[in-house]
Amino acid sequence: MQRKNKGQFKLMQIYQKKQIIIILAILLCAISFVVVFGRYVTNSMNNYFLRSKEFYFFSDKLSEKRAVFQVDNWTGVDDHTIIINMNSRKNNIQVATYDIDYDITYTCSDNAICQLSKTSGTIAKEDNTDSFTVTITPNTQLKTGDKVIVEITATSKTTYEKVLKGRFTLVVGQEQLSYQITDEPNSPYMDLRMTNTLSYYTVKEAFGDYSTKDKIDSDTYLALPDEEKAKCYSSIVKIDFDPNEVLIDLTSGSYQNAINITTTTINGKNYINSITLAIDAISSADLRFYKADTSKDYTYPNLENDSVVSVVPQ
Repeated sequence: MQRKNKGQFKLMQIYQKKQIIIILAILLCAISFVVVFGRYVTNSMNNYFLRSKEFYFFSDKLSEKRAVFQVDNWTGVDDHTIIINMNSRKNNIQVATYDIDYDITYTCSDNAICQLSKTSGTIAKEDNTDSFTVTITPNTQLKTGDKVIVEITATSKTTYEKVLKGRFTLVVGQEQLSYQITDEPNSPYMDLRMTNTLSYYTVKEAFGDYSTKDKIDSDTYLALPDEEKAKCYSSIVKIDFDPNEVLIDLTSGSYQNAINITTTTINGKNYINSITLAIDAISSADLRFYKADTSKDYTYPNLENDSVVSVVPQ
């Protein structure tokens, strides 16, 4: 009887522990919801308050959530100038009826010198527009793949405060997406490597404070929970190929992460002829293909400047 009571006591302990775990999980979910919702409500109330006071402070390249831009194929030698337009318009009808003064600050990576055309500005009530420029000059010899990063902040200082930010990345001699094929004659396979040089992500499905097509820098993206990361992408590419020439290795890690696959029928059998992949920012994805004719060399780039596969950003 005593042994039975001990068994029942252990079962009760296990049951109570499970209850505690479930309650803690529910509390954590509730806290996360409250934090996200609270942030949303706070931002919405603040924006509503500012609009009700006819306070409109906007920019074509800066935003409250920090806009993100990347310039590829920069020479790394010549100056690069960014023009930033400011305005005090909600739309063509609703505009601020008074001048809005603002301050401009910046941070610049160590491999360049940044200069502002001015450190403060005024969006006049007469036309509700203003602008300034940022000139970026390299101060050291830059090589292919090097980056210069500049962050610009505009802060209003007339009656109400609002902060707009933008992050600009200049990449020397790099496309947004590049790829190469490693191969040699008599090899049974070839390897395709695709490299994404973009340093940001784009929102494909709205969540929290972010709208569709908003851009998020890598640090912000990495801090997001998995369910929100799934709503963003950095680069999506489609790889087309002729299965009469090459067959994709179905065990490739990147193939396992394909977001779309198409097939074609040859002699009554289905063969994969394209896949679509999402590639993370500043990273590469690899695919292996088996060759129908092992004597061929599909190395790319090559003197003929053609490729056995087509890699196209979507």
